[in-house]
Amino acid sequence: MILIKKVGAITALALALSIPGAVAAETTAPLNTLTAREQASIDFQKSMTVFRAAHIARQTAIRPLADARQAAVTAANTAFTAAIATVTTQEGRDAVVKTRKDAIAAAHATFKAAVDALGAAPVKPTKPTKSAKAEKSEKAPQGGN
Repeated sequence: MILIKKVGAITALALALSIPGAVAAETTAPLNTLTAREQASIDFQKSMTVFRAAHIARQTAIRPLADARQAAVTAANTAFTAAIATVTTQEGRDAVVKTRKDAIAAAHATFKAAVDALGAAPVKPTKPTKSAKAEKSEKAPQGGN
């Protein structure tokens, strides 16, 4: 019985002394290593977050410009409606139509110039490519009755 207690005590002592060395060996190795695919996926998610923020900022900047263009088109259409009711000749009608078209074209040109002044739209990042998988072998045709 005493022999078993001594062996148990020696085993416990040996384990206690070996554990710190084993823990130290484990801590020198990186705890979490990522594969290239996993790192590419993380980088893609981060770039998508940046892209979304840039896209939202651009859309927020464009909204007032689009509203101003729509207001100009609405004003041109309202003026056209009021003017066309009083026109009695074909030349007068042609002039009112031309004025309306010119006002709408000017509104569109102003909008396009303002959007171009904002700079290029953000480019959506490309998804990382998947690693090539081993091709599946084709099944042999089965002979049937």
